[in-house]
Amino acid sequence: MRTRGTVTDLRERVGDDLRSVVVYTESDYEIRYLRDDVAADYDEEGIERGVEEMRFKSFEAAYVDDVFREHHGELRCNVTYFADAVELHFPVSETTGVSIAVDADYFAQQDSFIEFVADRLDDVV
Repeated sequence: MRTRGTVTDLRERVGDDLRSVVVYTESDYEIRYLRDDVAADYDEEGIERGVEEMRFKSFEAAYVDDVFREHHGELRCNVTYFADAVELHFPVSETTGVSIAVDADYFAQQDSFIEFVADRLDDVV
């Protein structure tokens, strides 16, 4: 994956709403981009915990892909929507992937369906 150019492309497309780009393998990771205010919220332990979660998502993605591929096609991305950020996880293998985080407001502009449902959850449950 050409993530160095991808970071430039993402910065051009997302602008200041890009929070982070992390590439990881089974034994290592590289932060390709981390916005200053986001970096201020994390210490080294917090980053390590986040990377471990990404690795877990890659492992889990292989299972999810196996279960749903026949009916939905190949799993391409997992999305985790928080109040302030959206994590987009792109598994490459069971131990490798790329995680890209954007501000929730930016993502809501791109996918109003999720925001539509999220705003109505109290009425549904």
